Amino acid sequence: MRRMFGFHRSNSGEIARKRLQLVLVSDQSGCSPGLIEGIRDEMITVLSRYMELDSKRIDICLARMEYAGAKEPVPVLSAKVPIRRFTNMRNE
Repeated sequence: MRRMFGFHRSNSGEIARKRLQLVLVSDQSGCSPGLIEGIRDEMITVLSRYMELDSKRIDICLARMEYAGAKEPVPVLSAKVPIRRFTNMRNE
């Protein structure tokens, strides 16, 4: 009934949470939010050739980590990519 009258539950809280997370990650890593979002988009494009993904639930984290032989912490990229299923053929 809510949808009939134009009322529907907004997903604004989830959107705001993801934006804040993106800003915090970019601030900690020293790169722009646009760069992280570009990396995310390109990863989705490439991985989608080989598997069906849940692209709305992909979580990318950019942090600094101690590395043997480095004088200061180095940036480290990690990603959690929910896979729905693998495909047998590349989609080109």
